Amino acid sequence: MSGTINRRSFVAAAAITIAGSMPSLAQDYPTKPITIVVGYAAGGGTDVSIRAMAGPLAEILDERVLVQNVGGAGGGVAAVRVAAAEPDGYTLLATTSSTFSLEPLVQQTVYSDSDFTHVATVVQFQGAIFAPASAPFDNYAEMIAHFKETGRTLKHANYFQLDKLLMDYIARKEGIQVDFVPVQGGNGAVQAVLSESVDTAYSGGSWSPHTQSGEAKPIFATSYERLVFAPELESMKDLGYDIGTTSYITISVPAGTPEDVVNKLSDALKQVTVDEAMTTMGEQRFMEVQHWGPQETVELINFEIESFNEMFDATR
Repeated sequence: MSGTINRRSFVAAAAITIAGSMPSLAQDYPTKPITIVVGYAAGGGTDVSIRAMAGPLAEILDERVLVQNVGGAGGGVAAVRVAAAEPDGYTLLATTSSTFSLEPLVQQTVYSDSDFTHVATVVQFQGAIFAPASAPFDNYAEMIAHFKETGRTLKHANYFQLDKLLMDYIARKEGIQVDFVPVQGGNGAVQAVLSESVDTAYSGGSWSPHTQSGEAKPIFATSYERLVFAPELESMKDLGYDIGTTSYITISVPAGTPEDVVNKLSDALKQVTVDEAMTTMGEQRFMEVQHWGPQETVELINFEIESFNEMFDATR
């Protein structure tokens, strides 16, 4: 399988139909509160999304839905906790797809993708590389030309394995040098750009208000296809690459959770993604709220693993 993928056709090809009638186990489920363990700290995009979902999900399932934040190791700490839980549908993991596709490639983990059954993909972040408003380039081609012509090293604010891998990949492909400047989270990346202490940074969506205000400017989308909320930005496909890096929020349960319970959860989450509170949150946070089911989520993670391996091969 090549690294190339059309996001829309991928969804259509992998689409599954959730069963309309559930076996008796799913009919009885749930009978007690459900806990969603979020793999990142409070206040971030994943946390805000899941908390927006919790209320509508509780109404649909007619049971309380609790949210716990367990940050660390790119979602890995939360993954270990959920993997060890009973596979009964009462402990869910909300993290980004990279927890399963990227983290095991860049560090030794005590969990693996096989420890989980994936329920759904519910949000796509609108990832982009952005720069200070004063940057002497306005797009990808100008950025590469600037650093080639000046011989300068591109200083990139880094807090995420995903964008570090991408920028290293681009630098090697284009023959420029990149220096990674560590920052604390997405807010740190934004502040580094606004203070003009770096040339570029990555954000899953928090770049939008700052580019709209004129304090910064978007350079290109890191996704393979163009972004839904910023279709004017060139994508990795537009730039001639067969790969792209897009961050998604996935919902998973421990492996061994009954299939009918998984399907009931996925069906409920599908209803949640069209809830007014969720769509409003997505628009405000510059995130695409969506629903891909269990098989689609497996296909997504497998595609990401292939893409990341291709990028690693090019940077080793």
